[in-house]
Amino acid sequence: MLRRHILGLSFALTFLTFSFSYAQQDKEQYQNIVEQVKASFNLNQPEKIYALTSEVFRKKMTGEQFAVGMSKFHAKTGDWLSSDFKEENEKGLDYLSVFENSRQVFSIKLNAQGKIDRLNFASAPITIPAKTEQVPSNNPLKDSLDLTVEHLVRPYIQKGNTCGLVLAVVRNGKVRKYSYGSVNKAGSQLPDAEQTIFEIGSVTKTFNALLLARQVVAGRMKLDDPVNLYLPDSIPALNFQGRPITLQDLANHTSGFPRLPANIFNAKVDPKDPYKHYLPDSLYSFLKHYRATVMPGTVFSYSNFGAGVLGTILERKLGSSFETLIVNRICKPLGMLHTSVTLNNAAQQNFAQGYNESGVATAPWDLASLKGSGAIRSTLNDMVKYARAQMEIKGPLGKAILLSHQQTFSSKAQTMALGWRINHSGQHTYLHHSGGTGGFRSFVGFDPDRQTAIVILSNAAEDVTAIGESFLK
Repeated sequence: MLRRHILGLSFALTFLTFSFSYAQQDKEQYQNIVEQVKASFNLNQPEKIYALTSEVFRKKMTGEQFAVGMSKFHAKTGDWLSSDFKEENEKGLDYLSVFENSRQVFSIKLNAQGKIDRLNFASAPITIPAKTEQVPSNNPLKDSLDLTVEHLVRPYIQKGNTCGLVLAVVRNGKVRKYSYGSVNKAGSQLPDAEQTIFEIGSVTKTFNALLLARQVVAGRMKLDDPVNLYLPDSIPALNFQGRPITLQDLANHTSGFPRLPANIFNAKVDPKDPYKHYLPDSLYSFLKHYRATVMPGTVFSYSNFGAGVLGTILERKLGSSFETLIVNRICKPLGMLHTSVTLNNAAQQNFAQGYNESGVATAPWDLASLKGSGAIRSTLNDMVKYARAQMEIKGPLGKAILLSHQQTFSSKAQTMALGWRINHSGQHTYLHHSGGTGGFRSFVGFDPDRQTAIVILSNAAEDVTAIGESFLK
């Protein structure tokens, strides 16, 4: 998921060290090194931190690897605000460190020469008390489905870091909808199935793949087309041992591209909106210098970057913005009138406030050139229309939807269609995708044979996948 790997709170650089007596170490020297590390970290100068490390440290990690790791960590946590000595142990000295977006335990160990042998960040435990009062909902608790929903959702919504959730169950054409919590912790308004807008995160990737499927069905693109056919000529051939990266590889996460491009961390990243600075020039720059290390189409490796490349390719090929393509070619044919990337003034009024893993309010994300990876916002009713379309297979999108469900890759760990994950439970097969951004989580899954679908949207960064899959297994 888009959020899990952008705003997670742990980063470790752990190395074998020489044992020594802390009694021989001057804690003032430690404090001085900690302050130097902190200052260089905030100035985005990882090379200065690396210069403080020992040969033992450097044998385990190159300066380039260290710089990338520290830049990613800075993107997650924001600036380093303060550090207070916590304890001394066999692994070094620990400092409780406060960052803009997290609290970390910073561990450091120096050798006899005062060089860093070990440097480690780990999330400081945070206990968020559960809500003491029962969170309201519109669940009537009258039949078995009501009780199942209550059983699955109640523990989730009572957590201290969650806020609101809407859920729909579709069975044989009939839809049941439920709302829990609120659109904002400051109020008590239940999320509305028709009006309340959520970020759907990586579920966007299934829309991205459906756009591609429409082009393939129309004969204007092919799944095995090399991606270079649709990229600027300045980008060298993207292949491994002569096997090109194809459009299908982008849609099923077998391109070999990283989850995120290394150069997304070259500039100072706003952890509250970590993608907004990543414009097409940055995407093309990464591709110009990319060298494949794995045979495309052979290994599943989830890639937000690959989805962003696919979205960019579709924009270039069709001559419109990603949002325009989604709205005109998918949403309007399905009657999804409250689904978009950007929000007008009226939509802003219905946009749920998102909350991060700690229950703190977050700002919306702008995914810039990576919109294909997770930029869409939608309502429960619109996403129900999308889920039903996956099972009804009719209208102008029918053939493309059917194509998007076809298996394109399988391994022991993962089976993929185009955009959709494929899971098996006994004799049943269902397709699904989860999503997450800084303050939202989502799930869409369906079983065409049983004509069952589930849609969940939450305005908190607390995963809902287990709830969704419980209805499909």
